[in-house]
Amino acid sequence: MPFRQQKKILLAILIATVVAAVVFLLPFPDGKDGLALTHEEQQWLAQHHVVRLGVTPSTRPLEYFGDKAEYKGMVADYMHLLAERLGIDFEVVEATNLKSLLSKAEAREVDMIAAFWANPASIKYMSFTRPYLVLPTVILVNKNMKRYLTMADMDGMELALPQSNAVIDYVRKYYPEIHIQPVYNYLAALLHISFDEIDATIISLPQASYFIEEKGITNLRVAGHTDYKLYNRIATRSDWPIMNSILQKGLDSISENEHNRIYRRWVTIDQHYITFLLHNKKFWVYFIFAFFIIVLFIGFIVVYNRILHKRVNSRTLELKKELNARIRLLAAIEQSQDGIFIIDTEGIIGYVNPAFEHMSGYSKTELCGEHVSRIRSNRHEPEFYRDIWEALGRGEVWRGQTTYTSKSGKDYEVDQSISPVYDEGGDITGFVEVARDITERLRMEKQLRQSQKLEELGTLAGGIAHDFNNILAAVLGYAELALPSLEENTRGRVNMERIRSVALRAREMVNQILVFSRRREPTKRLVNLVELLREVVNFLQISLPPTIEVRLAVDVEQAWVMGDSSQVHQVITNLGTNAAYAMGQNDGVLAFRLERVRLDGPELLASGRLEPGEYFRLTVSDTGMGIPEDIIGRIFDPFFTTKPQSKGTGLGLSMAHGTIMSMNGGIQVKSHVGRGTVFEMYLPEAGSAPLEERKTRREIISGQGRVLFVDDENDIVRIGEQMLSDLGYTVTGINDSRKALELFRSSQDSFDLLVTDQIMPGMTGDHLIQAVHRIRPDLPAILCTGFSTSLETLKHETNVKAVLMKPFEMAKLSKVVALALRA
Repeated sequence: MPFRQQKKILLAILIATVVAAVVFLLPFPDGKDGLALTHEEQQWLAQHHVVRLGVTPSTRPLEYFGDKAEYKGMVADYMHLLAERLGIDFEVVEATNLKSLLSKAEAREVDMIAAFWANPASIKYMSFTRPYLVLPTVILVNKNMKRYLTMADMDGMELALPQSNAVIDYVRKYYPEIHIQPVYNYLAALLHISFDEIDATIISLPQASYFIEEKGITNLRVAGHTDYKLYNRIATRSDWPIMNSILQKGLDSISENEHNRIYRRWVTIDQHYITFLLHNKKFWVYFIFAFFIIVLFIGFIVVYNRILHKRVNSRTLELKKELNARIRLLAAIEQSQDGIFIIDTEGIIGYVNPAFEHMSGYSKTELCGEHVSRIRSNRHEPEFYRDIWEALGRGEVWRGQTTYTSKSGKDYEVDQSISPVYDEGGDITGFVEVARDITERLRMEKQLRQSQKLEELGTLAGGIAHDFNNILAAVLGYAELALPSLEENTRGRVNMERIRSVALRAREMVNQILVFSRRREPTKRLVNLVELLREVVNFLQISLPPTIEVRLAVDVEQAWVMGDSSQVHQVITNLGTNAAYAMGQNDGVLAFRLERVRLDGPELLASGRLEPGEYFRLTVSDTGMGIPEDIIGRIFDPFFTTKPQSKGTGLGLSMAHGTIMSMNGGIQVKSHVGRGTVFEMYLPEAGSAPLEERKTRREIISGQGRVLFVDDENDIVRIGEQMLSDLGYTVTGINDSRKALELFRSSQDSFDLLVTDQIMPGMTGDHLIQAVHRIRPDLPAILCTGFSTSLETLKHETNVKAVLMKPFEMAKLSKVVALALRA
């Protein structure tokens, strides 16, 4: 390069340097004219002239109140600047700490928080500006310590820090060798350092300036800076995003000179030479000038050398870029979560990444050099792999699902793509395969489909149970109405009693369906296991094949437990049917045994711990094929089953386990392959059914009053009219909820009580009650329903006196009506 051309280049560099220095020395303009508020933001400011500002005045010198209750401090200066620039009047709301202030913000008692220094990620009800005040922290020591310090120089030194201060976590994480001495607050820490009792503390510069200047602790000095900084943001209500945008624009308009003026006003202590370098512009201008002069001088010396080596450096750079690209590519393959391996055109494996080693169970040395068939399973036909090789031979990319076999012999499903690899001449030299293990995903999808089927079944069962409840209510109601007209011990009386008994059993069956479909919560009451067990055994003797002998041994006269009879019935039935399935078509014995046992100490079962006390042990044993040891620990898992897909859901034993545990009982299983299985259930004894309760269950209470009875089923209306009339009430029955509301509007003083069904076309029962209460709030009401997942919630929402479950008996109806009228 000619010398004249070099001279021009250097002169251009010098001119650019001078221009940059001049620009650097020019003062930064204030940003008050730089606000660019939209029309919508200006309108918002006009409508919200006063904003409630949350502050914590105990954080001097960031925020505090002066002698005349004036809001002062570094943060206050920023807020005054924003108030002036945006035309906002801040109404200051005081809180003791940031936690208290956040509680006020969540309750919308404040609109914004001036200085938010915590982590904003966990606060969903607030929005945040970018940090506007970043405070460095310094190492403060006694003036007797003369040397400059860094955090790495403080090994073995004692550091005083306030309790629960975030900087403690910083020191413990990055400098565990430093001894931390917790103190009450920073004033205590500085006093310890002043008296030379502790070596140092870490504190922000404004706080250090305040304590030294205001509190008169003059024998302290700044010995160094740390990497730990405190970031302060403005937090605003999340439902006012426009306010956050306005405040951010206001903060962005604050110039560097204004930032520096605020900072210098509150930070006055000697900050050592580092702070001098950070804040002295002239020093940096002189330094840049000196630096460029040195660079220009050196440039004259090395310019020719650079020309000679330019070509070599350029080529070296290209080689480095290529090497870095290859290193990044190799690192990406090695660290990929998907299994990647490369095979040649003959199917020989040449490379596998760590993810595929973990997936297959084979090491890299075990697979490299082997044919790819070593990892393939036998599930696919040869034609499947032949089609893959033909597609790859045509240069196509193959994508699909296949099955591999791990080193342990277990098959696993993979989502796979195979791409050809070409050389510089365009010929295929091999193939790269990317495989992702989707075994668990497929299993979860299968469980999800099974769960959806059960949900649909539950919905269908709940709908059928609701309609059937209305039919049962009619059967039970007509039977109860007919019984008083029939003489004792007559054939008609006996048959009618049986009809009523069968209807009550059907009601329990419907209740079981509703519990299964989650339309009704399980009801815990006293259950006689003896009667329940005999009923299940009779059912199994009829339904099971004649090759299976069902035996029953009961060692107690009565066995009362607290639980839901439908669920207990289902548990025993499930265990019996499972045992029958295990015995298959072979001859076998299914045995039930009920006995009372006493546990003198805690008993540990596979299902949990049993406390000492009286229990009933129900044993269900069979002579079937038994349960293998490798799966006996999983039989209570949801959706686990060894039956074919059409034979079971895998929920029977899981539901049995949950039911027994909800009764504070326990269950365990013992099995021997080829010799049968024994299930033992322990249920805590609950005493006996109170005699008074059994006697008063069917007590009928008469009364007087005018009742409006509403139900969309005509039979239920007729039954309600007859029952209530027999009890002494004057009844008006209507099978249309809207007509009932019209009748009440025309004669609201003609009724003393409203009894209504919940599920009705046109207007549901709770809406009817709400409409009636708008007309006459004092009218008592009773709500009837076939099913409800939360009767208490429904009761509070509709303000009814009672909720009556269908189908109901006349005794229950009489009590509920009498209590409602009495209330």
